[in-house]
Amino acid sequence: MTKARVLRHGARCLFSGSRLERGISLSNFGRIAAFVLTALVLAACGGGGSATSTGAGAGLVVQDAPQHAQVAVPSSIKVRPGDPIPPLARIKPSVLIASHGASRQDDYFWLAQRKDPEVKNYLEAENTYANKMMAGTAAMQDVLRSEVRAHIPPSAETPPFKMHGYWYTERFAHGANYFTLSRRKGSDGAPDEPVIDFNTMAAGYPVFALKNYETTPDGTLFGFSADVLGDRLHTIWFKDLASGTMLTDKIEFVAPDFVLAPDRKSVFYIRLQRGSLRSATVMRHVFGTDVKDDVEVYDERDETFDLSIKRSKGGQYLIITAEQTLTTEVRLLDLKNPGGTPNVIRARQRGVKYFADEVGGTLYLLTNREAPDYRVVRAGNGGTGAWTDVVPHTPGNFIRAFEVSSNFIAVEEWAMGQSRIRLGSFKAGKEHVAAVERGAYASFADRARFPGVRNLDPEATALRYASSSLISPTAIYDMNAASGQRVSVSRTVIAGYDLDLYELERDMAAAKDGQRVPLTLAYRKDKKRASGNPVLLKAYGAYGESYAAVFDEQLPSLLNRGFVVAVAHVRGGREMGQAWYEGGRMRAKTNTFTDFIWAAEHLVSSGTADPKFIFAKGRSAGGLIAGAVANMRPDLFLGIVADVPFVDVVTTMLDSGIPFTTSEYDEWGNPDEPGDYQHMLSYSPYDNVEAQNYPAMLVTAGFQDTQVGYYEPAKWVAKLRLTKTDDNPLLFRTNMDAGHAGGSGRFGRVGDLAFENAFLIDQVERVRAAKAKADKEAAEKKAKEDRSTLERVRDGLGL
Repeated sequence: MTKARVLRHGARCLFSGSRLERGISLSNFGRIAAFVLTALVLAACGGGGSATSTGAGAGLVVQDAPQHAQVAVPSSIKVRPGDPIPPLARIKPSVLIASHGASRQDDYFWLAQRKDPEVKNYLEAENTYANKMMAGTAAMQDVLRSEVRAHIPPSAETPPFKMHGYWYTERFAHGANYFTLSRRKGSDGAPDEPVIDFNTMAAGYPVFALKNYETTPDGTLFGFSADVLGDRLHTIWFKDLASGTMLTDKIEFVAPDFVLAPDRKSVFYIRLQRGSLRSATVMRHVFGTDVKDDVEVYDERDETFDLSIKRSKGGQYLIITAEQTLTTEVRLLDLKNPGGTPNVIRARQRGVKYFADEVGGTLYLLTNREAPDYRVVRAGNGGTGAWTDVVPHTPGNFIRAFEVSSNFIAVEEWAMGQSRIRLGSFKAGKEHVAAVERGAYASFADRARFPGVRNLDPEATALRYASSSLISPTAIYDMNAASGQRVSVSRTVIAGYDLDLYELERDMAAAKDGQRVPLTLAYRKDKKRASGNPVLLKAYGAYGESYAAVFDEQLPSLLNRGFVVAVAHVRGGREMGQAWYEGGRMRAKTNTFTDFIWAAEHLVSSGTADPKFIFAKGRSAGGLIAGAVANMRPDLFLGIVADVPFVDVVTTMLDSGIPFTTSEYDEWGNPDEPGDYQHMLSYSPYDNVEAQNYPAMLVTAGFQDTQVGYYEPAKWVAKLRLTKTDDNPLLFRTNMDAGHAGGSGRFGRVGDLAFENAFLIDQVERVRAAKAKADKEAAEKKAKEDRSTLERVRDGLGL
């Protein structure tokens, strides 16, 4: 999910956590007695009832809770014998009122006050508690950290790729967290010249998430952007490659996209809207001048649209794309005239999306116009002329991306839950399908997962792509457009990892409404049990993003310990085409959660899962699934892992002044509409916490996160602590130095992944140990009863 906001609470009637904690005592049965809050306590707080402005969007009003408001606190909180006492966040009631008058009481709204010392103290207390709860797994975590790190090659490099006449390589030195970029001119025998060492650039920053880099067409000026706090406020730096010196020009607190003008006199970038961080305005900066004097190129006034920019592959245009969930509009600026005005290709029309690229002066568009699953067209007259099909529409085959050169057209698509790449030669008139193993993910456009794949040469005769699966590390190929011949150019090799030990499978789970949910599964062959295995079931299911089930360094440790790792390709993604996405958004969103539940039940009925050991995991918008199913079917799961989860849906979507809200009304709904409000309220995890038993839970957050604010999971955990009726572990960890992506670099998340694996393994071992103990006690009891029976028989026989 991509949510965050900073709001001011209006509560005035408060009581301190310390007062509550002083009333806590641990009984012999591991119960913590809690105060029952009375009206007298509330009255003693004083004040209350007046409205308080939040400074947020018009859709949300925050009021003090009235004096007579009752704060529900259970009579006891359960803690396992020997476990530490969990921290309890203070209750500070606020009333949140939507524009149509619907209201909710929120006892933890105040946790959004990131500058409040009490907030940080609470988060640190939760971190301390989580570490204490997992102290018994310290030795296991050490082993798991070593295993996770061992599945990251100590040194690596990408295959060279061509950009503006040079061949560039990203090299990770032994043990380095970031890469060094070098280049050579022309032939393989040309000497390498260093461009930049990002290990040096990252020094001193808590996070260094490199986003983009490029050079001018003449290769003399280099620029790069990075997020150095994890808050999505990027900085763009520039380096003169002729002299090797950094320019004094530096553009801060902006979007990651930028394009260097061919004349190397200026650069285009995107200024963020204050508060919402919406990518709102394309700017042009002239090198050597003050950023305050930068010129506006295009300003997007519609609050529901965000902007992105790129250089067309042929280099003729700056492409400006305005996008929201259902609609796009593209403008072109001729880079021969950097000070010119961008022109619209086709005026925005609700429900019509298109994306552009140019090669050799010809414009190509990927569009859903008259093609729900998209097609690629050639657009005449700068896009304003006729659109002619190059890759026609095929129902059910969703085209995710396209790549074009003067010699070929390639599309990346999803069909029947499987990714596929098709490559067509303009000259040969032939089409080829890239060969990948069943269940593997193949892509030429996914730089987040395959940073070594770039197709920047407008004259290329081969397409570079990568593939990976849950059990197969990344392999990179060049595929000739004319012949279809595939050449391996890089393969990740992990010392000691034997692919033949593992199995990858595809399956389909029958949903109760007649749909079939694709599943991707991985396991170790010699660990498969006829009675079922522990299963970690993952999903995403939002924004039309299909789940790329690829290898990561966390998985082998679980597979080697007998886990099955499964991905449910639930509705909300596009694994089965556009209709699959439509079936999991807006007022059909609950299909996403029921798909996940049906997938889990299928794994049990098929014999894959041991019903005692099923875990659910989701990240970001996938964390919404984890939170929803925890409320809906807590009995189905032994544990839940919710990583930076989007769990406070209604409050977030009511605030139009925070990142991503307005641009996502067509994803989740607009809560200013009573029907949308009620539907979101029906599944929002925070709003549906009940007094019931919950699975063991591990929840994470990033304090710098502007996509899902740390306070969403913080509020959820605080409410769960006082509401749930079980003594299962509820752990909450906040990375105080990171944002949505967690630690940066190759090794930045090793510790977190080891902690998560230890949590999962520990839950299984606890259950197995408890069962072994119970079996032993039962056997001893039976043996004792048998001896007693035998003695009675012997006595009766006079023996």
